This record gives sequence, C-alpha cells and structure tokens, in this order.
Amino acid sequence: MESCPFEVVPYLSIHPESINLYSTVQWVGQKKIRPKHQHLLVSDKKYHGKISEQTNRKISRAIDYLLFLSQPKTAYNSLAGKNFKFLIAFVTLTLPSPQFHSDTDIKDKCLNQFFVEARKKWGVKNYVWRAEKQKNGSIHFHILTDKFLPWSELRDVWNRIVSKLGYIEKYRDSMRAFHAGGFKVRENLLREWEYKAQVKAYKAGKANDWSSPNSTDVHSVQKVHDIKKYVAKYQMKDDVNGEVEGRVWGCNEALSNIKGAVEIASFTYSREIAFIVRNKPERVYSSDYFTVIHVSIAELLAMRCVALFKLFCSFLLQHFNFNYQVAMTPTA
Repeated sequence: MESCPFEVVPYLSIHPESINLYSTVQWVGQKKIRPKHQHLLVSDKKYHGKISEQTNRKISRAIDYLLFLSQPKTAYNSLAGKNFKFLIAFVTLTLPSPQFHSDTDIKDKCLNQFFVEARKKWGVKNYVWRAEKQKNGSIHFHILTDKFLPWSELRDVWNRIVSKLGYIEKYRDSMRAFHAGGFKVRENLLREWEYKAQVKAYKAGKANDWSSPNSTDVHSVQKVHDIKKYVAKYQMKDDVNGEVEGRVWGCNEALSNIKGAVEIASFTYSREIAFIVRNKPERVYSSDYFTVIHVSIAELLAMRCVALFKLFCSFLLQHFNFNYQVAMTPTA
C-alpha cells in the first residue's frame, strides 16, 4: 500500500475581536482526507426553536463586523429638532394585523423587498436580521444596520410593502369595527399605553382612515456601554412564542460566513502571537483543535503587532473596500 505523505500546516485567522489559531492537513498527491471534525453539514439541519452554538457564533461574528465597520455618524432628529450622533440603528418590523400568510411568504415577499428598497432609498448595505414570533403568534423582525433610517419614511415603506398582502386592509377593517361607536379605550394596554396617548393615536388613525399603522420602530444605539450584549439579547435568544418557519436570521452577503484574514502562521506572525500570549495569557482559550486569543484590532496596534495589524487591514480593504487606517484618522 502506497503511503500518502502529508504535512500539518499552522494557520491563523484574524477577526475584529479575536485571532484564531488552527492547523490543517495538506496531503501530497491526489488522495485527500479531511478529519471528521472539519465536516459540518448544515444543509440537513432543521430549526427547532433554538439557536445552535454554531449559529450563535455566526450571528456574533456578523455583528462583530457590523459594529467594527460602523463609523460614528450624525443624523437629524425631526421630532427633537436637532442633530444627534449614533453608531448603528436598531429596527423592528411588525405586521399591523394578525398573520395569515406563512412565515416563508412574509420573508420572501415582504422582508426581501424591504432590503431591496432600503438599499436604494437609504444606502443600506450592511445589516443583520433576526426573525421571531410575537405573543400573538405573528412573525416580526429585528434588524441592525449602520445607516440612519428616518422613522416616518421607514413606516411608510414597510406599510406599503405589507399592504400588497392585505395587512393594511385587515388593520383598517379591525380599527373601524373596534371604534365603530367612537373612541374606545384599550383597558388591557393602559399600563404601557396611557389614556391620552390612545386618544391621540385614535385621532391620527381616524384622520388617515387607518392607513398608516405604527408597524415599525427605529432607534439609534449610542449610549449603551456594551452594544454587542445589548443587541445579542434580541439577535440570539431562543423563540419563546413559537417556532419560525425556515430561516431565523440572515445578513448581507459581505457579512455572511466571514473567514477573516487567513494566512499561514509564519515566523513573523508567530512571534507577534507569542508576544500577545505572554502579555495577555488570560485572553487565551485552547481546545484540541484550535486556540482563540481574544484581542481587538485596536489592541494589536497598541501592542505594536504591526504584521498582524497590516494583514487584517489588507483583508478589510479587499473584502469590504474599507480602509481602517483612514477611518482611524481624526477629521478636522
């Protein structure tokens, strides 16, 4: 029997908040055998109301990159009448009336159309979305994006999209029936929706013939100390109100399955990694197959790990057309 010579090659991959170290087997000749632990066949997996650890890592990594690529921006708040700064926008899209289409139909015909229009109207390129069920059983969506979406425009766009499936018409019929004898207070909602606010909403709804339901919510995330933990509680929690049919999360193509800056762990890179491990041993996690060093790109620069820093900057420029060094330069 002929032997198949091989060599074990050390690799590294750099991400915004970590460096991963692992080895691959490279076979000399035509026969190639991959270790079983490298085969993760996700196509046969079914969703059962819980987010797997593998999916959690994918969502977390997509959010890492979204936050990393997001630069502080200034936008105008029409309600407050002044400018404000924000990093990312947190958007919620709901159905204005009980769901009577499948989850797949809502995602295909409404959510997909929303992203098509959001790209054209507001320049939305990078985003992460998560679908879940409300207490009433209807699907709704949480979206993170690095663009500012004016609340009134957002509501108009989403309402127009869902109206094509009849959800505005159903909402209108419901409101007309509920307030058939004039204003009627919703006693069960008084704790979170006070009487005066209900009267105001009734007057506005009647004035536009119930054609503009409050089916969206948008606010900027700017004052939360740990933004990642804040958004993760929405993006990575299990469904408690029922299972979502089909995909439960997604993102734009550039944020999907990011491999990071991947390179053979040469002497230059290994020397810098050894320096990090010596100085920050508490940041290192090792398993049988890989090692993770939890260190940010800013820390790499601060520790003068120039080779690793330049490798990641090169990846950002090639993959995202994002010049991190320019982004770091203060503007006048």
